[in-house]
Amino acid sequence: MEPQTYEVSDRFHTFLFEQEQGVEPILIADQEPVGEPHRLFLVRYVLGEGGGGESKRPIFKNELTGYDYEMKLTYSTQRDHLEKLQSVMESFMYAPTEATLSKAPVRNQSVAAERPIKVIISKELVAKLIDLYEYAW
Repeated sequence: MEPQTYEVSDRFHTFLFEQEQGVEPILIADQEPVGEPHRLFLVRYVLGEGGGGESKRPIFKNELTGYDYEMKLTYSTQRDHLEKLQSVMESFMYAPTEATLSKAPVRNQSVAAERPIKVIISKELVAKLIDLYEYAW
């Protein structure tokens, strides 16, 4: 079964797919697109060396952007006081949680082409990010 597409504003779509060498975006949603998420977060990461040098682990950059899916409103990017972002993201990527990690197509309102992006679907992670970084939803 094909995943449903996330349709976002032109501004957020452009921001989402900005090209930065070696940096990957990951979208965090509070529910599947079929149920229309309410809140999304964008986090970018680079792949750094793991413990043994053989595996690479995502290193989350100091960048977190909120997006209100219903209002199609992009919140300003936070770059300060994100020290806890690494441990919060790692706990949801490696520890057993209710989160789902997948790829989903994203498109904007004016361009018909879709682009796939990694998505973590977790109400718990979205709530934790809102509480941790005091987003005003």
